[in-house]
Amino acid sequence: MADRKITITEIARLAGVSPTTVSHIFNGYNKKYRIADITTQQVLSIAEKYRNQDHVNRWIIKANQTQTIGIIVPDMSNYNLAIFLHELESILRQNQLQLLIACSHYDKQQEIQAVHNLLERKVDGLITITSLDSDDFYQQINQSVPVLLFDRYFTNSILPFVASESINSVCQLISHKARYLDEFYFLGSDINLSAINERLMGYKLGLEKAGLDLNLDWIVYDNYKPNLGYYLVEKIYNQKCRLPQAIFTSSGNILEGVLNYLYQHHIDKDQIYLCSYDYNVYLNFLLYDIDIISPDYYSLAYHCFQQIQGLITRLVLPENNIYIKPNILHTGY
Repeated sequence: MADRKITITEIARLAGVSPTTVSHIFNGYNKKYRIADITTQQVLSIAEKYRNQDHVNRWIIKANQTQTIGIIVPDMSNYNLAIFLHELESILRQNQLQLLIACSHYDKQQEIQAVHNLLERKVDGLITITSLDSDDFYQQINQSVPVLLFDRYFTNSILPFVASESINSVCQLISHKARYLDEFYFLGSDINLSAINERLMGYKLGLEKAGLDLNLDWIVYDNYKPNLGYYLVEKIYNQKCRLPQAIFTSSGNILEGVLNYLYQHHIDKDQIYLCSYDYNVYLNFLLYDIDIISPDYYSLAYHCFQQIQGLITRLVLPENNIYIKPNILHTGY
């Protein structure tokens, strides 16, 4: 008898209320239907006795939800993140969920504080584009609020993640052009970040596939700062007294700085080949032909929604780590 699944009707009988009232409480509608707090607590107290039953555990979790998801982003001005956030917010809104956004500004302490601020607002789940060096902090958070990593992940971590595939797509893009070149530069930010590191791996594989021997001087990077691409190109020019034949930038922000340099110095589009990870609609209107790897922002957002919902409801995820194939947009050849 103890193993028999308890029903909403039985919980209602034990609490002395209607099954409809219990259903409203378990669906988080107690405020909407003005159900008294004492009634809500009575129902949840009875349900707690049967929490070892999976369906009751899910009822209790849902009853305590705030219908909000928190997300930590490193840069609110990043166009590609804006596209992703637009898709994610739209999907969540269609599912009666609210998205709360906090910004870390690539600062580790600011990121930790932003997480605590979201937790104070009792978010049901947390999505993070992290700048931290290890998963220790998020492992602690994950014990009470489920955490999903987006875009960046920690090696050997049990925390699930969703990311845009980089290695194969960058390899394909680089190898297509590198076979016709004598040099091909990689410009990036912190290569210890998983996303940037994978793009660097793809770049190296692309050169190898094209038969172009890697010169380590071609890999130029620094910690992220505004207009980083400008300073990296300037650094190359000051060292070589000329621009490289070709540049791959690891992100749209880096590309923006590179373009700023080229425009300021009136560099003709035929003097340099450009390609990059990340898409910006304004690239369609530039004088420069730029080949782009464009993430599938809708699919990334949709899988983040599915994963975080599964984590919140304590379901076993079909896949812990998800890579979404991007699109390669050729304009330069």
